[in-house]
Amino acid sequence: MKLSIKVIYAIESVLDIAFNAGENPVQNIDIAKRQGIPKRYLEHTLQSLVKSNILIGSRGPKGGYRLARERRKIKLSDIVASVDDKSKKVEMIKGSESDISNKIVNPLLDEIYSIWFDHLKKITIEDICYRAEKSGLVKQNNEKIDFVI
Repeated sequence: MKLSIKVIYAIESVLDIAFNAGENPVQNIDIAKRQGIPKRYLEHTLQSLVKSNILIGSRGPKGGYRLARERRKIKLSDIVASVDDKSKKVEMIKGSESDISNKIVNPLLDEIYSIWFDHLKKITIEDICYRAEKSGLVKQNNEKIDFVI
């Protein structure tokens, strides 16, 4: 299985926003600098996340992005599904068109994918932020704001 770079950027972006949340929205320029994501990819990815109700975007000089819901309510599977062009299906290298591939190998790969995606449904942004804090990752913003209504 292979995750697309778009999916990786989306996960990194949401984690960056969740981890560095403060009173003001997190700006895409700051995300791009911290994560080393090219701006041309980042903006498109962020817009997909807004359309999927994972992020809220605001315009203007103090504009940027916030989480649309609490960190504990955003699952990795939500992020993958929101930006994956293959409609929740991670690109997999499938075997040939032989009977063994069609009857055994490809169904097995589909089963592995399902197990993997089910596992992503159990991991929240809150879980990953906790890992980041535990690893000693330094926040850019020390305010304790996670979710704003």
